[in-house]
Amino acid sequence: TAASQVSLSFTLSQSLLKLMFIDAIITPVMTYGQLDGLVNKWSLELEDQEKHFLHQATLVNAWDYTLMKNGEKITALHGEVEKVKLDQKRLEQELDFILSQQKELENLLIPLEESLKDHSGSVYPHYIDEHEKTSHSGSFVL
Repeated sequence: TAASQVSLSFTLSQSLLKLMFIDAIITPVMTYGQLDGLVNKWSLELEDQEKHFLHQATLVNAWDYTLMKNGEKITALHGEVEKVKLDQKRLEQELDFILSQQKELENLLIPLEESLKDHSGSVYPHYIDEHEKTSHSGSFVL
């Protein structure tokens, strides 16, 4: 991977600079075995870096998946909240309408109640008498 290659390239560059610096002071003799040892060491370091990178990539993918799923849940919840807000607004409007109708009915009933109180001696008992006659006469009919 790119990160592993950069790390290996950096390590190789450091080793070559050390060799050049040492070469300026004294000329080292490197055997094939030493070179092979360095290559093996660098290969192991590269494998370790690759394993670490893959582990980190796996974690990032898991976090990304979790974020995506939670984002979808948040979007769904937002939609539900907006729906509830609209329902609440509609209910408040309906309640306001019902309250206005109730107030209007109360305003209409007040004069009727006052009128009924004023005429209680003549209208109300007459209504009761008529109602009783009608209900009793209807009960005897077969």
